[in-house]
Amino acid sequence: MLDEEIANKIGLSKYLKDGTIDVPPHCKKICVDVGLSTSAPNSAIWLVNCPDRCVIGIEPLEYNWERLRGKHDEGTDFCDGWAVIRVEPDGLFVNNTKLPGPPPEFYGLQCAIDNIMSPEEKAFYHMEEEGSSSLLEPSETHPHKIKKLEKVQCVNLKDILDHVDWERFQVIEHLKADCEGHDFEVIKSAGEYLDRIVFVTYEMSSSNSGHWHEHYNFDDSVQYMIDKGFTMVRYDGGNVCFMNNKFANSVVVNGWVRHITNYYGIRDFVPIVVSNEMNAIFTCDVLRESF
Repeated sequence: MLDEEIANKIGLSKYLKDGTIDVPPHCKKICVDVGLSTSAPNSAIWLVNCPDRCVIGIEPLEYNWERLRGKHDEGTDFCDGWAVIRVEPDGLFVNNTKLPGPPPEFYGLQCAIDNIMSPEEKAFYHMEEEGSSSLLEPSETHPHKIKKLEKVQCVNLKDILDHVDWERFQVIEHLKADCEGHDFEVIKSAGEYLDRIVFVTYEMSSSNSGHWHEHYNFDDSVQYMIDKGFTMVRYDGGNVCFMNNKFANSVVVNGWVRHITNYYGIRDFVPIVVSNEMNAIFTCDVLRESF
């Protein structure tokens, strides 16, 4: 659990009540989105598809938070074909138009996630191309230049998840990580909470191969997830999705999305889990970035 100083620094304290994130009664499910870039499209589609969700969104770069606050939206196609989130005030946008309805339950934290024992500040490589920044140092073959090197607050994911009301939310519906070669460390930093996550999605793109020093090994990450009791259910060559085997017997509907890849083959489905025990339906909503 994070101490008061760090909780204040990353923006967590304003969401807390008696040490846990204060979620309104209508929210039945909770997701975690690590790596928002400038528009948080994963968070947005989760919230558009299911209003009884809430989302913890994590992003370290101040420029990206400026974009998420709408500071640079005027005169631009800021949605660029996606559903996006804007904060302060909170809203969901499609085709650059705000959707009607109450503001989404989105809890934004400004920090990076790393597999570390305790919070620390680290250098973060802010790249010129949006969505390509990382805690990892870019290699000589990286296609984009460093815009600037920034110091960011790093914490592990477990310390954030300590602040979830686990009596109310027995599981995290979906954890997504898009952290440019550092995704595996984010997953591992969840600690024992990984066992309480239904779906895990992270970037596993061959197009990033060789772009970062100390980029994680794909095979190691897949074996780790298998060892932790997960089964790969989707891999499109860019992002990989796993389902917790605890819920395998609760899969009652398969929405088929076929991707043929050397890594995974063609058995690819987006699961829907119906849990009678928790009186909930968990759906694996993912973005499809290639058509």
